[in-house]
Amino acid sequence: MIDAAATAGPFRRSGALSAVAARPRLALNRVALAATAVAVAMLPLAVPQGPENIAPIDAFIAVALGTSLLWAATAGRRWHFPYVIPVGLLLVGGALGALIGPVPGAGLVALSQDVLLIGWCWALVNISHSAGNLRILLATWVYSGIGWAVLAFIGLATGSQVLTGQIERQGTRVQITLADPSYAANYFFISMMLIWATQRPRHRVVRLAAYALLLAAVATTGSNSGMVAVIAGTGVAILLGIYRRFGAALALTTLSFFVPVAFFLASSISFGEIQQRAHDSRYAFVRQGIGRSPESAGQRRMLLSESVQLYESGSPLGEGPVSTKPRIEREMGPLVKEAHDDYFAALIERGAIGFIGVLVLVSSLVLRGVSLMRAKPAGDVAAIVIKPNALVGAVAGTLIAGTVYELLHVRHVWALFAFVAALYIWGRKGRIKELKGPG
Repeated sequence: MIDAAATAGPFRRSGALSAVAARPRLALNRVALAATAVAVAMLPLAVPQGPENIAPIDAFIAVALGTSLLWAATAGRRWHFPYVIPVGLLLVGGALGALIGPVPGAGLVALSQDVLLIGWCWALVNISHSAGNLRILLATWVYSGIGWAVLAFIGLATGSQVLTGQIERQGTRVQITLADPSYAANYFFISMMLIWATQRPRHRVVRLAAYALLLAAVATTGSNSGMVAVIAGTGVAILLGIYRRFGAALALTTLSFFVPVAFFLASSISFGEIQQRAHDSRYAFVRQGIGRSPESAGQRRMLLSESVQLYESGSPLGEGPVSTKPRIEREMGPLVKEAHDDYFAALIERGAIGFIGVLVLVSSLVLRGVSLMRAKPAGDVAAIVIKPNALVGAVAGTLIAGTVYELLHVRHVWALFAFVAALYIWGRKGRIKELKGPG
């Protein structure tokens, strides 16, 4: 009894000391989580743009990254670094291209922005190590996405260009505080898919209203790439949802039914007549959306032709990031714009190495998406991401839209990639302890 009493005191003191030592780590975890949640909520705050395209959101991202690193160092947590191989290839290809390209300075600045993007992605992945953190961050995106859409419509109702982001060059197209209407469309699309994935808001009627609001917000941007993302992403999510619930046979049956139906509709409906009516519509967002699609398609064909010429006349190592527009100006091309295609842009600006990097990135996203569909989420994650097929649909829609618009350098896109990686790393069976462990 004396021995037991003698040893009980030190053990109690050791436990108390351990609890005291854990408090700063928990506090830093909360600070890092709060900073990251604020950055997620402020993702569209990309204007006004300062030197080298620095925007207000970058300050929030820097704070989130700094506090996350401080928390990880204090807690002794080993970080995970998804997408390191494809991003490494993109950086190497971009650096080699910039050294021999026409705008080496601007190219190196673009590479530093790539480093910030992947750092932001890693911070999000690692701060999502617990079910509670992941729930807060996803809910933050969902409700802030709804909030940004509400602000856009308030701006339209009051004529506030500060809220709508409308500028003379884009006509009446809404872009909120993002730098381009197509970026805004993609943000609203991803927000809509995250509502589907998380089933938030919980009340079904409110959730349906949120879908309608965000779909209408996509329409106000007049972005054809945004509509491509909505159609493609929703279609992929529906097929994957059928596969997840009923199996591959019914999913393939559904696909085999919709393909001929889509072909029939495409061959029987006069899209030219629809586009002409949209062009003459009294509603500006219709005129500058579907109504301008023939003009937009013509520009895409011209840009593709110019991109092919740039590739044939350029170096196999590429000419460096953001070099497309200066090269077209130098060669006096008919349409002086960026490539408007993530995959061709990688090839002509970052060369074969960068193009392989994009392919590896897409492959890694596809493999993670397949894993999310095949593996049952562990622990509380199943109650957070109720419909993972919608999350995969968001990735698919974004990657497909990347064939008609450059999206791989946009901050919220890398936040989406981060959540996919976080679910892959933390949400699988066998990681329940880490999901439920202390900060």
